[in-house]
Amino acid sequence: MRSPLPRRARVVTLAAAGAAALLVLTGCASGSDAADSADGGTQDVTINQAVQTLLYLPLYVAEEKGYFEDEGVNVKIDTGGSGNASFAAVLGGSAGFSIQDPVFSAKSHEQGGEGVIVAGVQNAPAEFLVGKDGTSAQDDPTILNGKKVVVSPSPDSTWALMTKMIDTYDLTGVKLVNVSLGNELAAVASGQADYAVVPEPSVSQAVDQQDMHVVYSWPAAGDEWNPFAFSSLTSTQKYVKANPEATQGVVNAFQRAYNYIYSDEAGTIEVAEKYFPKLDKSTVASAVKREIEADGYPHGATVTEEAWDHNLQLAADIDNVKKYPADATSYKTNVDTTFSGKAEKKYPAKN
Repeated sequence: MRSPLPRRARVVTLAAAGAAALLVLTGCASGSDAADSADGGTQDVTINQAVQTLLYLPLYVAEEKGYFEDEGVNVKIDTGGSGNASFAAVLGGSAGFSIQDPVFSAKSHEQGGEGVIVAGVQNAPAEFLVGKDGTSAQDDPTILNGKKVVVSPSPDSTWALMTKMIDTYDLTGVKLVNVSLGNELAAVASGQADYAVVPEPSVSQAVDQQDMHVVYSWPAAGDEWNPFAFSSLTSTQKYVKANPEATQGVVNAFQRAYNYIYSDEAGTIEVAEKYFPKLDKSTVASAVKREIEADGYPHGATVTEEAWDHNLQLAADIDNVKKYPADATSYKTNVDTTFSGKAEKKYPAKN
């Protein structure tokens, strides 16, 4: 979904298949063409998001509130259509940064490529289990035994989280049902499945419009899952080395966006409404509030080692990476805290 309303963003949808092929063909291209000097002393920077989603709200707040321009960067927002396509844009040089699951960086290093995470975008496993039966599974997931649960195909996060839950709690007879993206709630409403694992705004749509209930929240699942490096601002080591000022400006803008989100809920909801005009305003408000209450958006730009470990351990458990811990998948190899540390010092977190 895209919005015609953002002040400066130009949102362009790329062909996912072509970009995915680019991931194979380009290897570790520098992305040197993705940031050039612009008039007025600012630098042009392209950020490629996997999809337009409320999970990436810090990006839209930074753009809409003018933080990028304030920090000396003129940002263009592209939409890849998938995490693979967005990261391919970085490797291929059409974008300086991408936003998607940070595991793509680790997978790239396993193949001898590049990838570096410079800031967090979503700091919790922002998925929720919804269904028509309101019995909570939060403290007793065994109520899911013998049930049908809608997830996206492997290795999507909804599939990964549900697969891990089945293994952790020795659930039996749980059937995972795949449906096309956007049809998760319809599958539950029609009786094709008992539950669906969905992010916002689907959660609020389920609760507000379809009389469903949240029966399990991964963000509320405690230290076993949280914090979790769910989505990140990703680049390459070569790009950030060649463009340190632009990188710092982008990370600073994200840090300011986090602060705005946690200090002005009403203003944050207004930004979200502009980027998702086809959604009911009540749904947008509910979705943003649930994300804020869950601490889904980061308070600080740094992706912590604990958050990285939670993601990569899950990735290893479901064979989404070859091995963890290992040099290629390590925190040290994949996360650069230089820029996030400076951003947090300049713009201290507002809790």
